Amino acid sequence: MQVDSKATVQAFLDASVRGDESAMRALLHVDIEVVEADSLPYGGVHRGADGFLALIRRVFTTWRDTQVSVQSVVAEGEQVVMLATMTGRGRETGTAFTMPIAEVWTLRDGKILRVTPHYLDTQLLCDIAAGRR
Repeated sequence: MQVDSKATVQAFLDASVRGDESAMRALLHVDIEVVEADSLPYGGVHRGADGFLALIRRVFTTWRDTQVSVQSVVAEGEQVVMLATMTGRGRETGTAFTMPIAEVWTLRDGKILRVTPHYLDTQLLCDIAAGRR
């Protein structure tokens, strides 16, 4: 059976917007891992559905007024690339940011196995999170 990787990622994003944790979990591979840049306040490898969902909460609570706007989702086979913009404000200073991001999603057996976000400027995010800007 052919799996539509783009539709799977979109279904996860839609469930995330709705706050439907059950639907999100159903789309995750048992070996799911998300690899964030080590320098970020939420950096490192986050494993398992619980780890991924905790990471999502942490990202959105590290900043104030956090939003992610998806511009495009492109898929080929089990690889999906999402281009988006993350906006928010520093908790301490209120400094606003707009950050282009690209995420590489890898699926296996129709489930999301790995997500690797790439931010345009991790130093800016670290400075804002630390209250230096």
